[in-house]
Amino acid sequence: MDSRQRIKEEFSYYLSNIARSSRRTDKGFNLQPTAVQSFLAFLEVDRLFDYKPEIWKHIKSMYDITVPNEVENIADILLNDEEFTKHDNEKNKGWRSGSIIHYVCFIKARSYFMNEKTKDFSGTPDQKTANKVTSDVQYSTYRPYITAIKSKPFLLLAGISGTGKSRIVRELARACWEEDTDEYKAQKPKNFQMVQVKPNWHDSSDLIGYVSRVSGKAEFVAGEFLKFFAKAWEDTETPYFLCLDEMNLAPVEQYFAEYLSVIESRKSHEDGTVTTDPIIYPEYESERNKETEELVPKLWYKNLVSELLADCPPEKAFALNKQFINDGISIPQNLIVVGTVNMDETTFSFSRKVLDRAMTIEMNEVDLHGGLTKRHESIGKLSNAELVGSAVEGVDVYNDYTDICDIALGYLQKVNDVLEGTPFKIAYRTRNEFLLYAVNNLPYCKDENGNDLEQGYVIARALDEITSMKVLSRIEGDDTKVSDELLDNLSKAIENGLKTVSGEENTVKSISLAKLKEMKAKLVSGYTSFWS
Repeated sequence: MDSRQRIKEEFSYYLSNIARSSRRTDKGFNLQPTAVQSFLAFLEVDRLFDYKPEIWKHIKSMYDITVPNEVENIADILLNDEEFTKHDNEKNKGWRSGSIIHYVCFIKARSYFMNEKTKDFSGTPDQKTANKVTSDVQYSTYRPYITAIKSKPFLLLAGISGTGKSRIVRELARACWEEDTDEYKAQKPKNFQMVQVKPNWHDSSDLIGYVSRVSGKAEFVAGEFLKFFAKAWEDTETPYFLCLDEMNLAPVEQYFAEYLSVIESRKSHEDGTVTTDPIIYPEYESERNKETEELVPKLWYKNLVSELLADCPPEKAFALNKQFINDGISIPQNLIVVGTVNMDETTFSFSRKVLDRAMTIEMNEVDLHGGLTKRHESIGKLSNAELVGSAVEGVDVYNDYTDICDIALGYLQKVNDVLEGTPFKIAYRTRNEFLLYAVNNLPYCKDENGNDLEQGYVIARALDEITSMKVLSRIEGDDTKVSDELLDNLSKAIENGLKTVSGEENTVKSISLAKLKEMKAKLVSGYTSFWS
């Protein structure tokens, strides 16, 4: 059974057994079979939208739309349209209105109970999380990428040229679609956008946009980054990937300043949504609308919103227009930014401000047989829940995963003790990301053969990876800042800490220890860094 038919059958069951009639019969207040069939019939697009079919031609079936706010937006547009109401009452005594109202109630109830189902697992916290992960990516080599993205939707992929950094971002975007869909087969899926960073970028005008007065009046010229924002807002159930190719060809702190600031304003809410401050604030006229007393946006901002939503379906454009006008344009929860970086004499190094806000993964390993037997990466189908996190800070996971978090904190304290008195000591932001990464990695608790892994090993593996991403990536300098002693003591703390977590029998093959060995070897020249 396809998803459309399944939703239709669920709606039919809802109408027959749950929805209430305003009139009592000998069988109670439940809707009678004829009413059920009528509501089902009038929800079909050829009946529901027959008054203006050209406007709604993008909707093939209402049963394809299962996100509550999207369904409610459609209902709002219809029920506020006098032409629709007149047509419905005159021709069919309000059956269209009744069908869309019932469908809104059904979708909201369905969303609630499905969400409750995901929350109501028995067992340990790691079992709860594990059930939310799609099985076909469970043992994938892409686990660190997926976990890092869910922990923080800003990822740096570093490595030598030609290792496939930008390609893997495209393939992660492709993996969000079923293999037999047009988007999966497309050269560029709609949820992927690559932006080539230029060496002359010293502010955000080329990326985000700028206000121009060339025409004599203020006009906002939107950049590719901002345009992609709008696309992600239109489809919040799908992860959207923006790839900044060769990100450090220009100083990141300069052209990406707004994003770096706004990403730290992320706030998690009880309903699972994450919001941020606006990256573009609305501007209003000094006088309000005389009839509605509402704020009136300045013409340049109103035109910008209209431009960004020009291709947006009407049922979504209505709500997004209101959101952008009232609240500004903020970062959508499903937007993932990935920067690819090469470290050589043509590029800029990263400041601690950038590194503190990003997850970092090195891609220096080369498999010469890779990509020869299959055109696309064997990632498997990725769901929204696997890539888009709802937790932002340590406090968002600590109560549910106290034991796991305390293990991570014990390890982190030992590492931080070694860093005491150096500029590399970590603080609360890194602490939070350690906890999120450890928790988000829990579902991946089987080996390549499907055998269960010891929980201690799973936690230790995650701590090792996040240590490389968030601690080692910040360590650089000459021998006055970085000493052999510091690197040796850090290696001992990491090695002993990982053994304590995993147990002597389940020792992790540590990428952090390997990296520290590499960094110590480079220090012979008088300078060392994380970057190869």
